[in-house]
Amino acid sequence: MKKKPHLSAFFSLIILSMLLIYCSAIPVRAALSWNVQTVDDRAYATQRRCPIVLDSKGLPHIAYTDVRVESDRHQTPLVMYANWNGTSWKTQQIALGNALSLVLDADDHPHVLYHRSWKPLMYATWTGSRWDIQTVDPNTFSGGGFGLIALDSNGNPHVAYNDGTTIEYAFSNGSDWNIQTVATDESGELPNLSFVLDKNDTPYILYSPSNYADYSQDVGIRAINVTLATYQNSSWKIQPLALPPPTGEYGNMVVDSKGGIHSIFTKHHFVSSENKTTLSTILYASWNGTGWDTQTVVSDISLNSMRLALDSRDYPHIISDGVYAGWTGTAWEVQATDVSGYLAVDAGGNLHVSWNVARGGSWVSASLMYATANATELGGYTNARSYTNVPRFSITDSCVRSHNRNSHSCYRLRLEKEKIATKH
Repeated sequence: MKKKPHLSAFFSLIILSMLLIYCSAIPVRAALSWNVQTVDDRAYATQRRCPIVLDSKGLPHIAYTDVRVESDRHQTPLVMYANWNGTSWKTQQIALGNALSLVLDADDHPHVLYHRSWKPLMYATWTGSRWDIQTVDPNTFSGGGFGLIALDSNGNPHVAYNDGTTIEYAFSNGSDWNIQTVATDESGELPNLSFVLDKNDTPYILYSPSNYADYSQDVGIRAINVTLATYQNSSWKIQPLALPPPTGEYGNMVVDSKGGIHSIFTKHHFVSSENKTTLSTILYASWNGTGWDTQTVVSDISLNSMRLALDSRDYPHIISDGVYAGWTGTAWEVQATDVSGYLAVDAGGNLHVSWNVARGGSWVSASLMYATANATELGGYTNARSYTNVPRFSITDSCVRSHNRNSHSCYRLRLEKEKIATKH
């Protein structure tokens, strides 16, 4: 007897056709396509700082720390500099020590701030044929210290740094360094800072003198007290930052083409009073002269670090642990990414990211990595959309330094749950 066609196959075909028609009517959001390279496979795993800057041609330059293992297995850190010449990476050893910060001058010559534990804070600049090295602060610099460098409108270097209990500011007139103490905190908990010069060469320094946890609410918070220091009328003006409480962390500051200052902050909260897992909201902030105008970028994500950069239109781009966010002109475009680190954006809208990753769980050996992607493929939608249901991440095994600088915590970034973005 002749069999009748199975009706379920017919209905499945109808349903599939309807789904195809429905999906084709929805604009497809382009994903970042990263081109990843290994710059140096001898980087130092315990020194994660590898700042990246772009020259006048849009080519990347990176300062980082390499490691030399001596015959007695002693580890000697080396300050390194890498630049892409358009076809390959060129690396140079500058000195012994740990790289902290990098800037380029008007001639695209690099200026590098570095230190060695319990040695003076040092500054190196490329003259075109050799590295010229100077001592910024002859006093010993602890292993937990941190510093940043910026160049003023005349090309002179300015440095903001901390050494555990003090925030210091130094600048050079070409021959001598002038050092000023900005603030002192006897608790010894000055874990980080952010520093820029504005269009008038006025220094702005963000730092956090203390942190706290509040368990009195139904959902507790973990936060810090962020302070802004500016040099005005021949003295330092110190003021607590008026941000939507609670402020969790802060990222780097950047200056736009008109001289405006921008930064990123977080608001932290616990999942519940019993569950102390911390979730964060990233805030993008612009300085209006007396305070910060803020807007929410993305909420309820787990993160350890975040970086901000502006493109040629002064549109902000933010990259953090597992999340990229870019401003399209009308909305934030947010998506998951497996690339995170120091960030720069060229005139063509290309993202450039540098980071270092330990090899095989080693505390010594690491690889300096570089990735680039075109962010303009994401923005410029006719119908702007914002994405609120971004993937949530948990952090389980990647090493980061805690605030007391005497211990490390290890985590691994892991995608917990991916949600389909909703259009608003």
